Amino acid sequence: EGGPGPDLKNLTFDLRNGSKTPWNSKIIDLLLEEIQKRCTEEQWPFQRSEAYFREILHDCYKRLRTIWTAAQPKVTAKGILETPAEVEKRLVTKKDETLKATRQTTRRRNVGPQSPDNVGTEETSQKYSWRWLQRLIKTLGEGGMSSEESNVENDIETVLRVKNMTWRQAIEWEMDIVDHQRLVDDDIF
Repeated sequence: EGGPGPDLKNLTFDLRNGSKTPWNSKIIDLLLEEIQKRCTEEQWPFQRSEAYFREILHDCYKRLRTIWTAAQPKVTAKGILETPAEVEKRLVTKKDETLKATRQTTRRRNVGPQSPDNVGTEETSQKYSWRWLQRLIKTLGEGGMSSEESNVENDIETVLRVKNMTWRQAIEWEMDIVDHQRLVDDDIF
């Protein structure tokens, strides 16, 4: 506590303790000063408050400490500490499991409820989309489109009146596809 404090050219956090210790607080203050100095010198196009940057630095410290803690040797089932090779193997295995779960989640989100043998084919994707649109139109019924026919004037022209439906904004693009396809190909419906 009475020493010179952290060296700006060689900052080292005390990862055994939290970010609120005097040592770590001083490092965060030094980093904050450096950020504010660069912000002014480089004329960053945005201005942020000191509290904003301080919060970002605290979050970075927390992530660093989480990673450091995970990389510390754990006690094995035999009651001894892991070797560096065992620590590395554990970390690689955990990272592989995380990446696999991420890939599966992403794939489920991107593929949708299609069958596994047809995944990725453009034809299947189009069939799925058209089936979904067809179900949507059947669900909405006759009153579900944006316009309704009004009285026929002069026995020649049909005048359309717009009905604003609250749900329509969320699916406007999809309904436009159906409207456009109906104009292009009369036999489709």
